Amino acid sequence: MLSKENADLQFYNASTKDEALEILKNNSDIKNAILDININGESGLNFIDEFRVLVPDLNIIIYTMYSDMLHIDAALKKNIQGYITKDCEVQEIEKAIQFVSCGSMYYNKAAKEVMLSLISKNNNSKTDYEELHVQELFENYKTFTPKEQEVFLLLAQEKNTDEIAELLGKSEKTVINQKSIIYQKLGIKDRLELLRAARKLGVIL
Repeated sequence: MLSKENADLQFYNASTKDEALEILKNNSDIKNAILDININGESGLNFIDEFRVLVPDLNIIIYTMYSDMLHIDAALKKNIQGYITKDCEVQEIEKAIQFVSCGSMYYNKAAKEVMLSLISKNNNSKTDYEELHVQELFENYKTFTPKEQEVFLLLAQEKNTDEIAELLGKSEKTVINQKSIIYQKLGIKDRLELLRAARKLGVIL
């Protein structure tokens, strides 16, 4: 399904840890591993350390039916880059791959809600979650090209797309496309969320 969505993605499939290790030995340029938590009765989280011996910078995206505190907490302790649950659409899996490939993190809504509950339970405040969100925003912002940073700043200054096009000497269609990419990278839906993100990043006061 993912290959049909995006022909640029190439996949290797493994049903056991040994098969996965063999693939990684022979393909050290692999960037991402999409890993289930339950693999033939064994926890896939136990495989991560061995995988990273072969590919130290391997990004791990957990793709699982489990969205409870116990499993998400255990996964976070393994320094994963993404966590998505199996009730998501295939497009969200593709989005997660794109985000972690750019050096960002990606957790779907179900995982984020549990993360907030975990932090609130441990600290009785939202401070750590807010810090995590700012960190995630910053990591996503770092994937912007210089041109996307320009457009982001002007959007944060509440310029319209036609104004931005004129200021930058671009077509309005190009600006609209860049705006769409910015929204996707930051995981936001509208101008209000963009302004909040810009303030958290310190782009505007």
